[in-house]
Amino acid sequence: MRQPLRAYSVGVRLKQAREESGLSRRALATASTVGESTIAHIESGNKQPRGDTVELLALALKVDLCWLAYGIGKPHKADKPD
Repeated sequence: MRQPLRAYSVGVRLKQAREESGLSRRALATASTVGESTIAHIESGNKQPRGDTVELLALALKVDLCWLAYGIGKPHKADKPD
């Protein structure tokens, strides 16, 4: 059975952000309170994450929620001028 494109895309973005942050799945699981196996399933495209799960992961990775969830925008919000 083919996975929905959106599930695959979230997984790809999640893995990209995690690796760029230098975090292992275990470290991300600790930082986000999302299970390590859940992270692995999302990254592999085998699981569609719930909205609250994506939010926890985005906060832990310090990436934009809309980018992680939908691929809209850029991974990191531009710094606001003082």
